Amino acid sequence: MKKLTIILFLCIIPFMFVRIGSSETNLLVDTAVIATGIKNLTPVGVAEKFSADVGKLYCFSKIIGKADGHSIKHVWYYRDKKVLEVPLAVKYPIFRTYSSKRIPPNYTGIWKVEIVAEGGTILETLEFDIN
Repeated sequence: MKKLTIILFLCIIPFMFVRIGSSETNLLVDTAVIATGIKNLTPVGVAEKFSADVGKLYCFSKIIGKADGHSIKHVWYYRDKKVLEVPLAVKYPIFRTYSSKRIPPNYTGIWKVEIVAEGGTILETLEFDIN
């Protein structure tokens, strides 16, 4: 009886891990930056502090992992209040993508962008300052 219990236990455990693993997106952020522009899918003007008259900023991310129908979101926050959410499809195993946000001159202070996988897992958080 003890052997049967052990065998059943060993047969059930792998299925538990398969279910957990299949709900994961397996996407990783290789590179993530805030920039003043994007040229040929390459960020330019990368920094963590920007002047209040910057006008527009870009969140660039290079994503690595299984691409089969997955997506991410760039969620922009100003002073911890969500101001923009941009869904982005991940089409290839190595995929570069970006979103942009106009920055009003009077919105000075701390901003952040969360790169979020399907299911809500935060893959990366970028903080930057507008002054």
